[in-house]
Amino acid sequence: MEALGSPQRAGVLDDDDLLCEILLRVAFPTSLVRAALACKRWLRLASGPAFLCRFGGLHPPRLLGFYVDTTRSLIPRFVPFPQPPELVGVVCRGNFSLDTLGFAAHKIECSNGCLLLSLHVHNQPNQIVRTLRWPLCPARHAAILPPFPDTSIHDGFTYAGVGNGMSFFYLATVSKEQQTAVYVYMLQDHTWAILASVVSEIPEIDRLESTLIGDGKIYSVARVSKTWKLLLLGLVSSTLSLINLPEEVNFLTTRLSLANDSGVHLAHVKDFQIRIWLHRVDNNGVANWTRVNTICLGEMCTSHVFEVDDDLIRIYAVGQNCEFVLLGKDNAVYMFDLKLKAAKKVYEAGWGEHVCSVSPFMMVWPPKFPAIMEGCHPN
Repeated sequence: MEALGSPQRAGVLDDDDLLCEILLRVAFPTSLVRAALACKRWLRLASGPAFLCRFGGLHPPRLLGFYVDTTRSLIPRFVPFPQPPELVGVVCRGNFSLDTLGFAAHKIECSNGCLLLSLHVHNQPNQIVRTLRWPLCPARHAAILPPFPDTSIHDGFTYAGVGNGMSFFYLATVSKEQQTAVYVYMLQDHTWAILASVVSEIPEIDRLESTLIGDGKIYSVARVSKTWKLLLLGLVSSTLSLINLPEEVNFLTTRLSLANDSGVHLAHVKDFQIRIWLHRVDNNGVANWTRVNTICLGEMCTSHVFEVDDDLIRIYAVGQNCEFVLLGKDNAVYMFDLKLKAAKKVYEAGWGEHVCSVSPFMMVWPPKFPAIMEGCHPN
């Protein structure tokens, strides 16, 4: 029998390419971080951008649960999802409760382990405070964002991971006469500074919804002249485009989701189907919509009772790259895993209670690795 410390075995682990293939078999980012602690070489390989890109494609961030806001609750509450043993401890060590806020939550958004809460101040209904919380890091104190600029008519807020932290963006529009100015603010040194702006010959943009940022672009669904369109704003080029949505798309049954490579997905319910569209620029430089997936709800819901009525189906949320969709019907919430083609009921409101919003809470990605200290022992 070959000894554990034999040259043959040592040679296997000395091969960086082979070691990367072994680390790719680790199923969870928490396990990857533990494996990376073996030595500096393993840490260097596991934390490399190319490796993390491959790992994230094979093991996308898991849905840990969601916050649900109903007509009976002043504050959204967290509904956990069943997790494998490797992630049970992560959820148990977190603090997802919002009961101690002392405010009534106006809106809640989740992104990469961070919560953005828009809170009504007690006895001051017109004043809103925006607070950041990190449920997976209970010891981290909540932070309060400075007030948004008071020059906008309509707004959309988004935030995204940049480097080892978070960057916060605020999209504002001002319509005057036959023009509309769009401003992108970025939070810098606790102050909102203009990152990009563009003036367009568009009479008026009535409303912005579902604001996302990715690949140097901001995406939002906007209402222009009583018609819903995809608003695309390039941060580097400061260009604004208004793109028609795919045929027969109803905004109430539509949500956006960033694609893994580039572009944006649009999930839409029509004819009792979940239809997934992708908008991106092709090799010829032409941007268009392509339907990339169609899922029949009836085939996925053999254990649930669904009436074929699109008007009663609502899309609450869509995962990154359209990995999953959270649908609402008959005052219940259903989770559709589009990759596994499986569906299950995950929440049901009580009698006389109605679901207002659902905000999925995902596992943090990429994982946080310890810093490599120069001059320390290689192991």
